[in-house]
Amino acid sequence: MATARRHTLVTVLRAAVQEILEELVDRLAAAGHPRIRVAHSQVFENLDPNGTRLTVLARRARMAHPSMSELVADLERLGYLHRVPDPTDRRARLVQLTVRGRALQRLALAELAELEAAWLRGLGAKLGPEAVDALAAVRGEAPR
Repeated sequence: MATARRHTLVTVLRAAVQEILEELVDRLAAAGHPRIRVAHSQVFENLDPNGTRLTVLARRARMAHPSMSELVADLERLGYLHRVPDPTDRRARLVQLTVRGRALQRLALAELAELEAAWLRGLGAKLGPEAVDALAAVRGEAPR
């Protein structure tokens, strides 16, 4: 007799993140950014306000350098990013948001805040608000 498949915390969290990112991408498409993909989040979530070297982006995202390079090149073609000389080392280049990229980032952060709030309300309703705080505490974050 086959036993029911047990979901692990990793599986459940990964699926939740994927669902949130897919909804975010749908919202961004509806707001005029139809070529943004879930994979692009790896760039945006690891980019510093004044720009970041490609090698740092790849390391933070736990990706291979060539994979991050492809994502950055795609976002450059779409007009969201550009590369500029690093003022601390002229041989290096920083990946930075363009004006269009900053507008997208503001929109994405606002949409993401709404999505996260809805998920947290749902978790609180199912598990109680203490469960959400407990998960944050495990990560070393202060309770809300």
